[in-house]
Amino acid sequence: MRRLFLLAVALALATPALAAQESAPAPAPPYQLVRTLQSLQNEAAAGNRAAHAAQTKLLRDLEQAMAAQPAAVWDDPRNTRAAVQYVLSGGQPGPLAELVRRGEPVGLPKGLAEGALAYVMGDGARAKALLMPLDPAGLHESLAGHLALVQATLILRDDQKRALQLLDQARLASPGSLVEEGALRRAVFIAAEINDLDRLEKGTAQYMRRFDRSVYAEHFRQSFATGLVRFDIGRDPAKFPKLVATLRAFDREQQRAVLLIIARDALVRGRFEQARLAAEEVARIPGADQATVTRASFYRAASRIGLDRSGGSLDTLKSIDAKRLPPDEQDILRTALRVAAEIVDAPPGGAQTPAPAVTAEPAGLDPRMKRLLSGAERSLAEAQKLLADPVFTPVRSGEARP
Repeated sequence: MRRLFLLAVALALATPALAAQESAPAPAPPYQLVRTLQSLQNEAAAGNRAAHAAQTKLLRDLEQAMAAQPAAVWDDPRNTRAAVQYVLSGGQPGPLAELVRRGEPVGLPKGLAEGALAYVMGDGARAKALLMPLDPAGLHESLAGHLALVQATLILRDDQKRALQLLDQARLASPGSLVEEGALRRAVFIAAEINDLDRLEKGTAQYMRRFDRSVYAEHFRQSFATGLVRFDIGRDPAKFPKLVATLRAFDREQQRAVLLIIARDALVRGRFEQARLAAEEVARIPGADQATVTRASFYRAASRIGLDRSGGSLDTLKSIDAKRLPPDEQDILRTALRVAAEIVDAPPGGAQTPAPAVTAEPAGLDPRMKRLLSGAERSLAEAQKLLADPVFTPVRSGEARP
């Protein structure tokens, strides 16, 4: 693995210098250059951060090397395929644009080169018109996975079922590659968006089993947790055990991290039941450090302030050491303390007494805090209705929907 990385870096550094020397041999053909790029990117998908860091320079140097190729080189279909691969792998469009300017590149299906250019230039409509009629299964193996991944991306918003099929096709065509890693990530996010818990659980387990060391894995975990907030768990607690099962694909530390993200995002969106369930699940996972315990306690207390007239949540919030929280969560704590105090001080009999307004927002209040305040006000109104209900008992307060 390290030899491959050193070879790629050496090639990236040596190619421009060699090309500048009159007596130097011609640079390697494009298909060999792009093969090195693909190997480097696959290393990044496997967790090699040095390989990931080297990609920018390699992509830039490959552009120069490809631009310097003699015209006859592009009579070889291996090289025209490599030009498309290069562009779809993050390279600059220049070399492929020059090929298209000369006419339809040799060995490529009609529309593939122009469609790839349109895609990387941000012209989604033209890319869709040119690329969607093509069948990835009919392409050379070096391009099949790339095309399927691009096609799925183009129709993500229009046809999610078909997009998932294309992502499966991309994975099968490019096993162990950055294409497969990217396809799995997109498939998991689509599953979250369409509330397909079974597919979400399966896709997450596959991703963590195959790419848990990827340089993109941390971003995956962050986006995954944010996506989970889209599930309306607060209104359907029966879904929560399924999501907990999905998280078993992560180790304990990762589970806690994801659940804390869920609790935080749910709280600032006013989804208090969702925040409470996530915070309580964190507390059930053994081995947490004191900072994690503090954050879980904070989220649980903050999620219950709208239904807690006894002051228990307020007391818990007051006992939390703000220094153990990240700076942005310290802002949430201050807002939660303010809202909790308003709720505890509110007069009983909400049906007869108008809900007190939360104190004026300070200038420059973070928009997330505004959402929390808005959600808390809704929760306060609901709590007062429940308190006015003669059959209401404190035992049911935690079950009430915010």
